[in-house]
Amino acid sequence: MRSLYGLPSTVIHCKFCLMNNQKPFSMNETKNKKGSSKNGLYINNEGKCAACIYNEKKNTNIDWAVREQKLKIMLAKYRKKNGNYDCIVSGSGGKDSSTIAHLLKYKYNMNPLTVTYSPILYTEVGWRNLRNWIYVGGFDNYLFTPNGKISSILAREAFKNMLHPIQPFKFGIKSIAAKMALRFDIKLVMFGEPYAEYGSQSINDTTSPSYNEEWFINDNKDIYLSGVSIGQLKKRYQSITDNDLIPYLPIKSSELKKRKLNVEFLGWYIKWDPQEIYYYACKNNGFEVDDQRTDGTYGRYSGIDDKFEWLHYYCHYIKYGIGRARFDASQEIRSGHISREEGIKLCKKFEGERPKRYFQDCLNFMDIDIDEAEKIIDSFRSPHLWKYQSNKWTRVQELKELNE
Repeated sequence: MRSLYGLPSTVIHCKFCLMNNQKPFSMNETKNKKGSSKNGLYINNEGKCAACIYNEKKNTNIDWAVREQKLKIMLAKYRKKNGNYDCIVSGSGGKDSSTIAHLLKYKYNMNPLTVTYSPILYTEVGWRNLRNWIYVGGFDNYLFTPNGKISSILAREAFKNMLHPIQPFKFGIKSIAAKMALRFDIKLVMFGEPYAEYGSQSINDTTSPSYNEEWFINDNKDIYLSGVSIGQLKKRYQSITDNDLIPYLPIKSSELKKRKLNVEFLGWYIKWDPQEIYYYACKNNGFEVDDQRTDGTYGRYSGIDDKFEWLHYYCHYIKYGIGRARFDASQEIRSGHISREEGIKLCKKFEGERPKRYFQDCLNFMDIDIDEAEKIIDSFRSPHLWKYQSNKWTRVQELKELNE
């Protein structure tokens, strides 16, 4: 059976969590073009995925007291005594970003500037959490909101070309911190958990706290937005100017040569548990959970800022056979909060659930009608994951417990 995205045609499931080798690595979005191949999650001969391998190392082989001491030494190098901002924390005010900023300011005596690249379509709870981050947590914040007309075009094209409608937002969150650091001459940027927590980067990259610069630097002549080159995009939409695309462009390595920007994961230095982070954010930053269960999963507090998150995870399920419930359950299995059997029951109930709450809002923003959207979605079903029979799509190479 053929795989559409360069991932293995034979699906291998992790025996410890619920992930499989179809989980793609994170990448620089300006290199992400229509039809490009993906690198997938590593699973060793024991049937353990890279995320579980990293989690085992995190729980047994790391001296967190030593790591925290390294954090304090590192922060001392960047702490400013003149009252100026000494680090950047980017985020929406969700549980992770608000906790990072709060720990840096109130525990480690840093003076962070928080920056927010606006979600494509704010949810009500997402907007409240941004305001709570500022007013309850107590932070200065820059909110950048890109041109809505351009964002609509890019979301529509990314949906059509790659089934990746949230990509305009991904451009921003991967680069705005570094861009703002350069603008304000701040030499330290802090993110939360390493991507290895979710199997989105090579296990070999976890020996250092550094954020991979390849995710926001691109010196290539060809830059891709929404899966096509800038030239192709401007030819298709002749009203688009170079200025319109500035928020989505990557940083060039030449911009960093003399700036010595340090971008790191706080979660490399301190043990990162999403549930504990959630409790911390509620207590210290006024973080609010959603008033409804999130479509496609059982939780109410993760990825609730942008209406496009609901569509994004559904599209991820269609392309890779991995949806929101599987992400959430696998993380909680690795953290020891639920058993694998409990995770299977949750996925059997919620995995792959079609988003209802904000689906039409996203289509309206992209100016796509529902019939066209359904045809686009079905065109991205890879033959090694999907089979059409008896007038419906069914999953193949799925965990047998989920297909029973």
